[in-house]
Amino acid sequence: MGSLSKEAMIRQILVITDGYSNIGEDPIQCASEARRQGIVVNVIGVVDKGEMGVVGRDEAMSIADAGGGMCRIVHPVDLSATAQMMTHQTMQMTLQQVVNQELQSVMGKSTEELPPADRSRVMQVVDKLEEEVGLHVVVAIDTSASMKDKIPTVREAVRDLALSLQVRLGTSQVAVIAFPGAGEQSTKLVQDFSDEVDMQGLEASLQARGGTPTGPAIRHAISLLKQLRHDTSSVEFEDGPRRDYA
Repeated sequence: MGSLSKEAMIRQILVITDGYSNIGEDPIQCASEARRQGIVVNVIGVVDKGEMGVVGRDEAMSIADAGGGMCRIVHPVDLSATAQMMTHQTMQMTLQQVVNQELQSVMGKSTEELPPADRSRVMQVVDKLEEEVGLHVVVAIDTSASMKDKIPTVREAVRDLALSLQVRLGTSQVAVIAFPGAGEQSTKLVQDFSDEVDMQGLEASLQARGGTPTGPAIRHAISLLKQLRHDTSSVEFEDGPRRDYA
């Protein structure tokens, strides 16, 4: 578990997909690998009704389980608020776990075992840390053919997420990848880490086509986050998965 220094960095992958991965590596195994490296994998499942929707829902939940993150199944209209909520909640859970470990080490108690007044002070510390700790998020967007009607909503959700992170005191950087990529490529880097989202770049890059290489997309996201690791310390997240269903 990383220490909560000013250089501490929480690293997340946010996968937005309708599920049914059918190209490349197993996304569940890739999510497990991310978790082993201290990276949380959250999944927003924008799934349809019917048999394909059931398959997509099951896959979304399994990826989040393996990645130690949260899964939320949503309708497109709820996508923007959901992306912000999941990023916020995962940061809070990560920091609570780190604080609990420190308390256990120093006092032999967890937050839940403290008197109410002390517990309240600890939660105030967690809230302050959440505002100040660094955050790197890779948003991996499914641009397979079945996502065609959902991509405009996804684009706006990514923009709103980036705007919400700009008001934090801590460093917040968002990168965006799309899957599949151009030609035979499994993925495409739409935008490297930045505190702003290039909406014109999103407009040009998020074009629906082809199959669903979710595993390679998670692998690509891991590699982007690893490139930053030598510059920052990380706060690992080892708690169980969280699910939230619309």
